[in-house]
This record gives sequence, C-alpha cells and structure tokens, in this order.
Amino acid sequence: MLDSLTSALADTAWGGGDTVAVAPRRFQPDATAMLRCIIEHVDYGLALISIASRRLRLANSPALLAMSGDSGHSSGLAIVAGEICALTPQGERALERSLTLARTGVRDLLNVNKTGTRTTVAVVPLAGPEDDGHALLIFAKPRLCDATTLALFARSCDLTAAESNVLAAVCEGKRPHEVASQHGVQVSTVRSQLLSIRQKTRSGSIRELVQTVSLLPPMARHLA
Repeated sequence: MLDSLTSALADTAWGGGDTVAVAPRRFQPDATAMLRCIIEHVDYGLALISIASRRLRLANSPALLAMSGDSGHSSGLAIVAGEICALTPQGERALERSLTLARTGVRDLLNVNKTGTRTTVAVVPLAGPEDDGHALLIFAKPRLCDATTLALFARSCDLTAAESNVLAAVCEGKRPHEVASQHGVQVSTVRSQLLSIRQKTRSGSIRELVQTVSLLPPMARHLA
C-alpha cells in the first residue's frame, strides 16, 4: 500500500477537484483516493503545493480552514486563485524564504504573525535539491487535543461524563477552582474527580495526565 501511495503522489498532479494523470501507465486512482481519505483523518492541516508556482495541489479540511480567512482559524496564509500566499508583507517574505530553502531540500518552520498571534507551519520539501518539486505544509494544531480524540480516550479509560468534562477543562489549562466554577460544583468534588481520572488513566500526576493526552493520535474533528 505504501508503494502504491508513493507512486500515486509522484505521478499525479492535483488541481481543485480534478485529478490529472501525468503518467497514465503508473497512475493508480484507487491509491490516490486512499491518500485523500488518509489525510482527511488527520487533525493537523496538510497541504501539498508546487514550490515553483505555489499552486495548491492537495489539502485536507483543517488546512483549507486555516487558509480560509476565518478569524478563529487563520494561519496567516490564504489561497488566492489557486495559489498560496501570505496575508502580510512580513509573512510573504517568510513564506518566500521557506520555499527558497525547500528548493534546496531544506525543511523550515514558517512563523506567520496575524492579528497579534503567531502561528507556525512546517514547510517540508518532497524532492531533492535537483528538482523544484513539491512541498508539504504542515499546520500547527489549534489546541492540545481535539474533542474527538479526547472522547475516545475517555471512553477507553471508562471515564464518566463528568470526569470527561473535567479532563477536557484541565487540558485547556484550567485550575481545579476554575473547573469547579465552570461546572457549578465544589472544588473538593473536582479534586475527587481528578483523583479518579488519574487512577483510571494510571497517571501519577495531572502533569503526566496532560502529557499523555498531548501525545494522543491527532484525529480529525470534522469526521467525528
């Protein structure tokens, strides 16, 4: 399967919703469809672009949302006439620098400032220095752990609904008294729930618990 996906990626150009076979002899539509399906299940935004033209070839829903201009999800990048660009002159210079490095086969972290926040996008070249080729843009996650993965983790550990809510709040950085205020219960109740969560997840501390959650697989929210 891996060989089939790699072959499809090498032999196929993506533009909008159309798939164009560059090398019909090796083109495998089933592998291409599988590749599209795979990246849709990943919570990280993933976008494939041509380094030379910046043209978008393939992207999953989180990446499209990050480049949609939605203020709540903006990455500082946008899609204009099918090509990737930055929303500010500073971001444009940073993007050009990352793509210049990609042309030489060097990976880079693109930091784009937008509306007072800083977002990070990894730029990973998929071809050697001798070929302009393509680059994979990997967008930073918007949160520590998405609701889908957290719900599956809670279910696998037999957490109650109340414990699941407490876990979600703690992973958002809230302290016990803030969780108690949010849910209208006593702090002692929240502390008891945290103890139960730690026991069920076999975590020695809240810090260890949050670390465990942060390492969970990034499963896409929109397919929940």
